[in-house]
Amino acid sequence: MITRKNKIGRIIVGAIFLTTFSFTAISYAASENSEENGASVMKRDQVGRVSEQEFIKHHQWMFEQNDTNQDGFLDIDEMKNLHKMAKKMHERFELQN
Repeated sequence: MITRKNKIGRIIVGAIFLTTFSFTAISYAASENSEENGASVMKRDQVGRVSEQEFIKHHQWMFEQNDTNQDGFLDIDEMKNLHKMAKKMHERFELQN
């Protein structure tokens, strides 16, 4: 059973995560495809837009990849790893442009 405190914590972590990595998601959408690097890539429509559903799906994947102890939270070390992942995504994006 999820307690109120636990639920609020998850909402806060999710909100921070989505806000912090929105640029990462957009830049990563233009990076290498998932078959080449094993990563989640957001699908775009014909004019290059990403739907809310794709955006959420990608960020859920990023969270799951970094929540190594699978407790539903990202601790300090897990956030550091997520930042490293995001940095690599940004570097790939910069090299392509």
